[in-house]
Parts: sequence; structure tokens; C-alpha cells
Amino acid sequence: MEALYLVPEMLFYVLAGLILLSSVMVVAARNPVTSAIFLVVDLFFIAALYAQLDAHFTAAIQVLVYAGAIVVLFVFVIMILNLKPEAVRGIRFSVGEAVVFLITLAGFVIVGSELAHTAPDVTTSGNLGVAAIELAGGNTYVVAMRMFTAFLWPFEMASVLILLAIVACVMVAKKDKRVTKV
Repeated sequence: MEALYLVPEMLFYVLAGLILLSSVMVVAARNPVTSAIFLVVDLFFIAALYAQLDAHFTAAIQVLVYAGAIVVLFVFVIMILNLKPEAVRGIRFSVGEAVVFLITLAGFVIVGSELAHTAPDVTTSGNLGVAAIELAGGNTYVVAMRMFTAFLWPFEMASVLILLAIVACVMVAKKDKRVTKV
């Protein structure tokens, strides 16, 4: 009987090891496309971990949104930039870009500290039993209500962060496309 209990635990450790290995490969890969492929593998292993925890909706969203849409966006950005190894060494930043970076970093520190002080207490407000979740309309409804009420501010900040990353990638890609008159 104890062997049946160890199977989910062993599967968890196997998936955790595979997630760790593929995450290291994302960072260690020299080619950006190879790194993006390892990121897809990593996201699939995370989805498998969610499925093992009986969070099937979260596993499906993990595959559809992250492994599908977000990684495709990353690959498009990699293809648009098309940085050669010698071009990476020659990247320089102007004083204005450095000032904008520092102001943005300071903004994130201020917003992060504000979020830390105003975040709801998850330990007391997040413990709903199975009966309470079913009575409220199901797990998806409860997650959506918590995300769009108690955690609306962090959710919107994540959206703004993703939008800023996309705009920054487009600006970097367009920087090399300027036409210079001879």
C-alpha cells in the first residue's frame, strides 16, 4: 500500500528534476532558438506537474498560453533581432537610455514595495474548502474572482510589464533599421 503512495511523490521529484534541468538549459544554451525550445520543454514539464496536482485547467492554460503564444512571441522577437555573436559584443547604451532604465527600475522598486505593503493576506483569505469552492461556482470562478478582486493590482502590473517588454523589443529591432544617408 505504501508503494502506491510513493508513485505520485516519485513522479513529482522526476518532474521537478526535469524542470530544473530544462531551466538550466534555457540559460546555458548559446543559440537563442535552442534556448526557446528548452523553454517550451520546461513549460510542458510544468504543465505536467500541474496535471499531476489535478489542476487540469491550469495545465491546459500553461500549454496554450505560455508554451504556445508567449514562446512564439519570443521566437518572433529572436528572429526580428537576429543578433550575431559579434553584434552582441558591440551593443552600447547611451546616457539617455541608461537614465530611462534607472527610472524604470526605480518605478518597479516603488511598485513592488507598494504591492508588498498592500497585498492581501493569502493565508487567511485563501483557505477555501472543497464545499465552499463548489458552492461559489467552481474552482475557475473562485480563481477568477480572487484574481480580479484581491489580486487585480499584481495582475495588471504583470500585463504592463509584458507590454513594456514587447515595446522595448520593437524599439531595439527598429533601431538597426534606420536608413542612413550617404
